[in-house]
This record gives sequence, C-alpha cells and structure tokens, in this order.
Amino acid sequence: MSRKRASIFIGLLCGVLVGAAPVPAQAQHEYEPLFDKFNLQIEASWVDVSTDIRLDSEILGKGTTLNFENDLGLAADKTIPTLAFQWQIAKRHRLGLRWQDIDRSSSAQTLKEIQWGDEIIPVDAQVGLGFDIRQTFLDYAYYPWVKEDWAAGFGLGLRWMRLQATLVWQIEGRETGGGSSDVKGSGPLPYLYFEYRRMFSDNWRFLTGLGWLGVSIGDIDGTQWVGKVSIEYLAGNRWSFGTAGNIATVDVDWAGLENAEGQPIYTGAINMDIWDISVFMRLRF
Repeated sequence: MSRKRASIFIGLLCGVLVGAAPVPAQAQHEYEPLFDKFNLQIEASWVDVSTDIRLDSEILGKGTTLNFENDLGLAADKTIPTLAFQWQIAKRHRLGLRWQDIDRSSSAQTLKEIQWGDEIIPVDAQVGLGFDIRQTFLDYAYYPWVKEDWAAGFGLGLRWMRLQATLVWQIEGRETGGGSSDVKGSGPLPYLYFEYRRMFSDNWRFLTGLGWLGVSIGDIDGTQWVGKVSIEYLAGNRWSFGTAGNIATVDVDWAGLENAEGQPIYTGAINMDIWDISVFMRLRF
C-alpha cells in the first residue's frame, strides 16, 4: 500500500486547515444555523451491503467471484452504531469525520466448486465466513457561496477502508478434509467532494453531498462513489435530531491483499455497495 501518497494527501489537507484564517468569536455565529462551530453526531444506522469479491492465486490463477450475501448466506442488512463530527474551522472551511464498523458472519453449504486464493472448496462443503468492514471518511470542504439560507462548497475527501475476511470450510461426514483462509487489506480511497446545504425555516436544515474519483494508489486501482442526504430539526441551541441516507460504493482491483501472517500474497477484485439509512441525534457547540 502506498503510504507515501496517503501521507502527502493528508499533509495537503492539514496545510489547507492551518491556512484557514480564524474569525472573531462574534463573527463565528453570524452564519449559524447553516453551520455549527462544532458538532458530534450519534447515529443508529440500518445498513444494506452487497459484496462481490474474487481472490486470485499465483498458482491456481483467477479465482471464483463470490457474492458473500447470495453465495455464502451473509446477512445483507444489519443495524449498527455510527459516529461522526463536524468542525467549522472558519466561515468557509469545514472538516468532517464519519466512522462505521460492519461486522458479520454466516454459515452455509456451497452449491458450486469455489476457488478462493490457494484453496479449492468442493461442492456441498460447509463454509463458515466472518467478514468485517471498517470505513472512516475524512473530508474537507471550502464554501465559496455562503448566503443567509443556503451554502454550497467543494473539497477533498479520504475514505480509509479496512477489510478482513475469514473463511473456514469442512466436508460434512469427514474428519479430515477442510481448510481455512484469512485475508485482509486496508488502504486510502480519495475522492472529490461537492456539498449543498439549505435552511427551509429557522429550525429545518437540509444537506446533500456527493463524492467521486477514479483511483490508482499503490495496490488499489478502481473507482468509488460517496453520497449523502439528510434532513434535521434544530430543537435548540445545543442539539438537533434527524434522518439521513448514505451510500458508499467501491469497484477496485486490489493487489497486495494480506494473509493471516500479514504477508501480501493475494490479488483480487472487490465490488461493494454499502447503503445506510440512519436516525441521529446531534450535539451542537
């Protein structure tokens, strides 16, 4: 994984933040309630995931493309907590962070022969799967347009993904004959970002954002989309609540996927769509 390029990206982002000129305390409140100086958001998120993964082998060649939800019985939906915060550094500069951990497991019987890396899993084998997705979104937005009841801006985002899949298989009725594989990978997926927000009244705030980029960084080559839309009610000076919809897709070829010992021995392809609908409470400062 190219940590050097990721460090350069984060360094540029920090440079922009340091260069954002501070404003007097009184001026910081002039653009509220379009923005909060700082807020912390706690969400209950219903996520829906579709995952197509192929794990290749230098010895056996191109592997079988698996849909974890359809082929191996992994639950497509789950309710999880999500944490986020936003920091309005200045009137036209905002920094945001969002974090999710989606951990699922399943047990299923295979209906076809599967090549998974260096393993050949026969038909009718009993397969146990554990699959963990952690994603952190860090984005910066600059707003050249800030009006009384709406604002629009653009910026840069970085989605850091960590994937870990543990697959164990056994042939029923046999004491011997089976295997296991632990595959993991992590890396940065940058994107360009646009955001629009509007006040429908003194208490109702609307926000939508969209990010996209074709990436080729180190071991990752592909594209991704990131999108969100939310509506919230500002119930007081210090808190609000609302609902939001988010989507994060990725379609990449990934080299250097690691085994359980951390050795980068696999290559593969990952096509993943993660949708979530959330209800949230926001603490505003």
